[in-house]
This record gives sequence, structure tokens and C-alpha cells, in this order.
Amino acid sequence: MKEKQEVSEADDLRYMFMFYPPVDDAGAWQMTVDGFAHALSRAFPGAFTKYRTSSLRGNSVVDFEAEVLPQVWVEGVASTPVENSAVITVVGATVTEAAHFALWLRSGLAPRPDLVRFSSEPALEGGDDSEWVIPAGGGFEEVRAALAEHMKAVDGE
Repeated sequence: MKEKQEVSEADDLRYMFMFYPPVDDAGAWQMTVDGFAHALSRAFPGAFTKYRTSSLRGNSVVDFEAEVLPQVWVEGVASTPVENSAVITVVGATVTEAAHFALWLRSGLAPRPDLVRFSSEPALEGGDDSEWVIPAGGGFEEVRAALAEHMKAVDGE
């Protein structure tokens, strides 16, 4: 599942990325917080998870940290804002780190590889509510390219 890739030295900017199912099919992942925590722990031995109650909606969420490459960790929060829906937020990640995590989401959590969408904090802050797509095929480089293209578009480069 994980391709061995080095983190690029050019990957020095960190962002918040949100991953979710298609907006028009919010329940497509049929995710539960417990199911996410179990799948994460199975895929990433040594992953850390901690349940808490969301201050926004009062529902259960799970904070997590997972080692996506040797000594490269991502952290975030997984929630189900509506039943069977999903929003998985990765905080303070480079494009490369987020791409490794997104590759796992596509192949290890989503029931089909064409069901992973994403956005970022800069996009939402800029008013871009477009539904960006993680490629259903290809490997790490294709997923990283999709995230990099998104960041280039929202950063106005």
C-alpha cells in the first residue's frame, strides 16, 4: 500500500487538508468514528487515537497521529458530521505528507477509489468550495500532483 517516497525538501509549507466523500453522496464511505480508528490502527501500527466530544456538534470525534513514512507523522481529526458521512482533517501537513495519507484513504478506507474528495484551509478561506478529486487510479505521484495542483490554484500561482 505505502510506496517508499522521500519527503521533498521543497515541501516546506504546511497546510490543513480536509478529505471527504463526494458532496452529492455524503454517506458513500459509510464511515463511523470507531471504524476509522480501527482501520487507521490496522494500517499504521503505532498510530495514536483519542476520542473526544466535538464542541461544535456534540458528536464523537477521534484525534489521531499516524506514521505515514518512517519518522513522518500526520495528525488530524476524524468526524462524522452526519450519520455515515465523513470529514477527515489533516493538520499542518506538507503536500507530500498529505498525499501519503490520501493514498491510504483511497485504498484503505473508502469503499471505492473514486470516492475521495478534498479541500484545504486556504481554499475555504478564499471562498473556493470546489470539490477537488483524489485520482481514482495511479500511485503516490498522481495523488501528490492533484494536491499540489490544488495548492497552486488556491495560492494563485
